[in-house]
Amino acid sequence: MSLPEPLPASPRAAHAARYDLPLYALLCLLLAGDAVRVLAVSSAGKSFPTADGVAVVGAACILLALGWIESRRNTTQGPIAFAIGASAGFLFYARALGLALADPTAIGWLLSQDWAQHYSGWAMFRHAAWHWPLGALPEVWYPVGTSIVYTDSLPLLAFLFKPLSPWLPEPFQYIGLWFLVNFTLQGGFGALLVSRVTRAPAAILAGAGLFVFAPVLLHRIGHDTLTAHWLLLAALWLYFRTTSPTKFATEAWAWWIITAIAALVHPYLAAMTLAIQAAAWWKRVRVDRVCSQRSAVLAYGFSLVVALAMWWLSGAMILRASDSSGGIPFGQYSMNLLAFVNPANVSSLLPAIHIPPDQNEGFAYLGIGVLALLAILLVNLARDRRVSGAGREWVPLAVIAMALLVFAVGALIAVGPWTLLDLSFKSRLLGLFRSSGRFVWVAYYALMLLAIIHVLRRFTPSTASILLGAALILQMIDLSAWHMRVARLRVKADALPADAQLDDPRWEALAAGRHHLTLLLPSACSETAPPYLPMQLFAATHALTFNSGYLARWNSRDTGRYCEALAQQLAEGSWSADDLYVIGDDWKAKFHESATAARCEELNGYEACVVDGYKRP
Repeated sequence: MSLPEPLPASPRAAHAARYDLPLYALLCLLLAGDAVRVLAVSSAGKSFPTADGVAVVGAACILLALGWIESRRNTTQGPIAFAIGASAGFLFYARALGLALADPTAIGWLLSQDWAQHYSGWAMFRHAAWHWPLGALPEVWYPVGTSIVYTDSLPLLAFLFKPLSPWLPEPFQYIGLWFLVNFTLQGGFGALLVSRVTRAPAAILAGAGLFVFAPVLLHRIGHDTLTAHWLLLAALWLYFRTTSPTKFATEAWAWWIITAIAALVHPYLAAMTLAIQAAAWWKRVRVDRVCSQRSAVLAYGFSLVVALAMWWLSGAMILRASDSSGGIPFGQYSMNLLAFVNPANVSSLLPAIHIPPDQNEGFAYLGIGVLALLAILLVNLARDRRVSGAGREWVPLAVIAMALLVFAVGALIAVGPWTLLDLSFKSRLLGLFRSSGRFVWVAYYALMLLAIIHVLRRFTPSTASILLGAALILQMIDLSAWHMRVARLRVKADALPADAQLDDPRWEALAAGRHHLTLLLPSACSETAPPYLPMQLFAATHALTFNSGYLARWNSRDTGRYCEALAQQLAEGSWSADDLYVIGDDWKAKFHESATAARCEELNGYEACVVDGYKRP
């Protein structure tokens, strides 16, 4: 058994449909009105973002048209349900982030926080030669090298756009476009999940809206690759499939595609989709009894091969196992036991609960709207001793979700500010997934889905639609102030920070004909190194290698040897005429004493030096 298909339209359903269309239209207008309000307030006194306003109104009109079409058919399934959810997701993107961020030439908003790492890694990869494996990036952290996996530069899109680089504008970024795709698909797959249970457009729109307004999604925008939560929803949608397979490949190909995409997006999402897939094959064999154990093992085994192949291709396997954790103990980035109810300063209605440092990685606040639905579920559970809509088909998913929840809690068990047990430790095996708190996402979305399904199964169609709509409105009110803060990001989409670029024309003359931009010392060797970002962006556009950067993980042994080699180079005075050196404060006196033939200039507040006697080739 799996989520049952909605029953064919009945007289009762037709009667309920009369009330569903007005509710659906009301939700559309509320979503659009709220979005316009957010746009007006977040413009921060500047002109109203017209493009976003047009996008919001356009999406609302599409939603109204889809609802009107489906009200005449009394059924909402498949492509139409997906279109309703996708339109809601697009509307949310235009409301919360804005089309200005999707402009591929707008990079000002990216030159801070983790975005700077992701964009500058792509900029280097774009202008570098191809290497093998394809994701290898020896030009960064030179001469040790790295890969686009460890600059978090989204291998999926990096591989797509790199061959097109000669025809792309300079600069070019795809992070804003990635946000747009992710929020749109979040709504689309959320709607598909809800449409497994109901054909009421209002319920489908409200359910999709709850998935789009999930706080855990918008909370991850600082790490753009981790906003692809639609992969988890797509995996859940496949988990609850109801059709019987006709061929082995028919059953497995969708899982293989999701696995390949997730592996080229982020290892955490790949691991979570693989976990859901394991539960799905267990369900198909033991619960649905429509698949043989041999076929399930073969299908899942091939998914593992696909994941490993994509990781290798993107360069994730260039590091030793001992470097997998980046020196961070397992348990430090874990989940607090109050994560589902702790708003952590994103709620307008609930106070934040203090938690130990770094447990923010396990952020999992559900929002007032979803918590209200769960309260209904708990009341009915206490009264009826059962949860409507949760049968045997949920068992494999529940087991996997609980296992991942335990892993998310990790080795640091804390309730709010109180640490009950701290067993944090360094581990080669678990180092790759050191931010264990993120694994709460599977249980998070399963819990949301269960609460929505329970309401749809427990109440009449009209009542269920009203309850889900009310939950969505509560969610919007609860998160309103936080969304206002996030929405202001669009104001500085094109504003380039003054310290993020090297605009003195003399840099060009010093770099001409050279092949390496070398910081003395780089961040790997000194805590007082010059900032990596302006140097790396300059190196990218001038086809130079760069001996610094900002990486998630790196080869610690070879990096240590390189730092020793620099010290030896200082002692011997063996400086290269092929390098453009940028000297940090700690090494200025030492460098000038060692490199007496160097010619130095003060450019943009940095001391840039080349060795005299260099002849251009």
